[in-house]
Amino acid sequence: MPKILRGIFPALLTPLSDDGSEVNYGALRQLVEMQIASGVHGFFVCGGSGEGILLTAGERRQILETVLDQVNGRAQIIAHVGAISTAQAQELAEHAASLHVDAIAAIPPIYFKVDGAALHDHYRLIAESAGDTPLWVYNIPSATGVEITAAVMADLRTIPTVSGIKYSSYNLYDMKRITGLSPDITVHSGFDEVCIAGLTMGAHGAIGSTYNVLPSTFVKLFNAASRGDWAEAQAIQGRANQAIQALLSVPLIGGMKAILTAWGIHCGSARRPQRPLTDTERSTILAAVEAAGIQDLEPAAKATVR
Repeated sequence: MPKILRGIFPALLTPLSDDGSEVNYGALRQLVEMQIASGVHGFFVCGGSGEGILLTAGERRQILETVLDQVNGRAQIIAHVGAISTAQAQELAEHAASLHVDAIAAIPPIYFKVDGAALHDHYRLIAESAGDTPLWVYNIPSATGVEITAAVMADLRTIPTVSGIKYSSYNLYDMKRITGLSPDITVHSGFDEVCIAGLTMGAHGAIGSTYNVLPSTFVKLFNAASRGDWAEAQAIQGRANQAIQALLSVPLIGGMKAILTAWGIHCGSARRPQRPLTDTERSTILAAVEAAGIQDLEPAAKATVR
């Protein structure tokens, strides 16, 4: 039976240069170290928040290798290998499997609409390239236009290594149906603002963007839920959502990078076609952070990198 991965997994940002053209590997190590110090259980690498499909295959491989080296066995790693072509996803899956990650994940085919048979083959081919490494399906219909329903997941489960799903949808009814398909499916909630709702529906953990700047907040939420203190978990979710509302006042990835840069982890800009924040937006988000009391990370100067 595949290992069930539990806990809070930041959908790790990818620090870039100020113009978004180059990966800042030193800052990446620093960010990983700070997240570990905050108690997170693992990382989702090169997903949407990590701008994975905007990175080159070479960058994605080096980012994963850097994260694994910095983590050094202290947290679990899910490598997102999704790409616009199945062939590139296969290449990334083979590489990730060679590094012995805990799991790989992939979005469904995007842009080109495919039928159920093609969707199944997409994941089958990725799985075959990764050998015995567990494969997770990444359900985010708001970005891909493809909904991984319980029925679709049941079909994909016939692929031997498909054993998990990142579920970024408000359809918690269907999430619960997926958790009921088999006791060996790991289900992680993917929308930060309803993390507690996902946990009540049987999710084993959560993967989220805002965990990059709110790691200890969501670790506390997960711990409260795990011990059955739902009142405390609900209170933490409420406070987190006030912070999330502030974060959504500007483009999310650029805004989180601005916050982390102000905290001493130089994350640069988002990569095009995302645009850089304006000076006004940067000032707005930093003021909103201060007003919301978002102070989740220790000073970056305390980070120890390998």
